[in-house]
Amino acid sequence: MDAATGAGPLGDGARLLAWQAPEREPGPRVLTTAEREAITDAYLRGPREMAFAAGTGQPGGLRDLFQGAALLDAQDVARGGAAPVGWAHAPTLHFYAPDGATVSFTDRFTYATPRPDPDAAPRVARRELDVVMELGDGNWRVHHWRVLRDEPLPAAPPPEQPAPYRAARAAPDWLQRPADTLRRDVSAVTELGLDTLIVPLAGGAAGPLNTGRAGQTGRALNVLLEAAAARNVTVLLDLQVAALDPAGLRDLHAALGAEAEGNPASVGARLGGVILSPARSPSAAQLGAWRQTVRARFPALPVGYRAPGGSADATVTRQVDFVAGSADAPVFRERRAPLGRLGDARRGWQLRAFLTRPGPLEAGVLGPDGGREGRGALLTADGSFTPLARWADPARPPPGPGAWLLGWAADLWTLPAGLLLGHALRLALLRSGLWRSGLRRVRARRG
Repeated sequence: MDAATGAGPLGDGARLLAWQAPEREPGPRVLTTAEREAITDAYLRGPREMAFAAGTGQPGGLRDLFQGAALLDAQDVARGGAAPVGWAHAPTLHFYAPDGATVSFTDRFTYATPRPDPDAAPRVARRELDVVMELGDGNWRVHHWRVLRDEPLPAAPPPEQPAPYRAARAAPDWLQRPADTLRRDVSAVTELGLDTLIVPLAGGAAGPLNTGRAGQTGRALNVLLEAAAARNVTVLLDLQVAALDPAGLRDLHAALGAEAEGNPASVGARLGGVILSPARSPSAAQLGAWRQTVRARFPALPVGYRAPGGSADATVTRQVDFVAGSADAPVFRERRAPLGRLGDARRGWQLRAFLTRPGPLEAGVLGPDGGREGRGALLTADGSFTPLARWADPARPPPGPGAWLLGWAADLWTLPAGLLLGHALRLALLRSGLWRSGLRRVRARRG
């Protein structure tokens, strides 16, 4: 783990970089897997160190990753305070020196550069870069780089409303679940009469994409997508970030994978959509820029937005293809009024009534965090359906007025019981004379 940037190992590309096969063998030396990983780690760590130096004013770490003219360029970028953030790197090796100390390659990637205004959209563009790296004192450093091409991304097509979804959310700990459990979760979606699985993924420095677990994330997503294709289930990726900044944008594209554009096996090509769930409300320009980067790589991938407070301004929502968690695409929430009690009968009646509404919706969570069974979960720890989930069975007859009355009676029995108990105590006090004697003492003191 890097002490300054907080990044874990990046040698596997961290779903941000995929080496391309060269047209001819570069030679004269063959690049081993360990050497390739060391070069990849140093190359991807460079932009993170520039961003750290730009944000903190501490450029000392740049000397560990850059030298020569590239070091001067990196220091200039850090002083400018706007370090670019890249993804979908596709380097092609050109030369590897016989002594194993010099390597050159051409990298094609997409990047975003933040602007001084925090609410402004970043500049997003594609770049082609010639890179020379050298090995010294055990560390690979970028010695020289030259921009061959730099062009802005094409404008995104107008928003298109996707088909309505009827979804359940994956358990928060889905990344730690074995493959068989993930396949079972996909099967549960269809058995519940739903058609979509929403997969939450935390971004940020502490998220799995930045702490050495990018490979684990990719494997889990592949298992879900393969099972979903077999069951005709749509998978939506719900990215949860602090803000729609360039670092979060890198996390999004790491989740979508580093495969070349148009690769049907990539995660982005197989997803049914992406939901952006920032903790801080973005501007319309920021939201539009994020959608632009996604559509540039995956032209058919819808991009949605989940507002922090549940409702968003119309100028913001016009930048995306759909809105999740709004009044038009609600999430099932229990209603415990008036006494804060909610038994299984009334909870099930509420879920069944919720599922009868048309349009997109989220019915609940398959399993709570850690596999512990909870009142709102649809699956138990062993994979069986909870009593709540049985109400979602489309083959089950809908609850009638009797179930509605029994549910309310089960939740409100404490109210009449309390009133009856209070009345009984009052009668007992009156009959014993304690009430009247106490009243005389009070009057005597006042007199």
